[in-house]
Amino acid sequence: MPALACRSGERSTAEQAAAAAVGGLDRARRERTVDRLEQLRTALVRYALDHDGLVPEGSSLAGVSAELSPQYLPLLQAEDAWGNTMSYASDGRSYSVVSAGPDGETGTPDDISLRDGAVSQGS
Repeated sequence: MPALACRSGERSTAEQAAAAAVGGLDRARRERTVDRLEQLRTALVRYALDHDGLVPEGSSLAGVSAELSPQYLPLLQAEDAWGNTMSYASDGRSYSVVSAGPDGETGTPDDISLRDGAVSQGS
C-alpha cells in the first residue's frame, strides 16, 4: 500500500517524534549545565567564606581549578553539557561563568550564566 503524502506544512509522525526527542535532549543538557553552574556557585561561596569574601581571580576555569578542586569541589567540570568550555572571569570580588548553550556561541540568547551567585538562562 503506498504511503500517503503529508499535506504541505504538516509534519509526519516521525518528524514530530524526532523533534520531540531533540527537544528533550536539549532540555536535559540545559538542566545538566545548570546543575554544574549550581555546583560551581556552591564551591565559590564556600571558597569566599574561607577567603574574606573573595573568589579566585582568573580568566578561565582551568586557571582556577587548583584553587577550587578538590577542597571546594571534588571535580571541576569546565565543559557544559554540549561539550563547550565554559568561560570564567573574576577580579576576586565578582565573577561570571558562562555556558554558550546549544548553539556553542557566547553572547547569544541561549547562553546560560552564573554571575555573582545568580543563574540565568536564555530562551
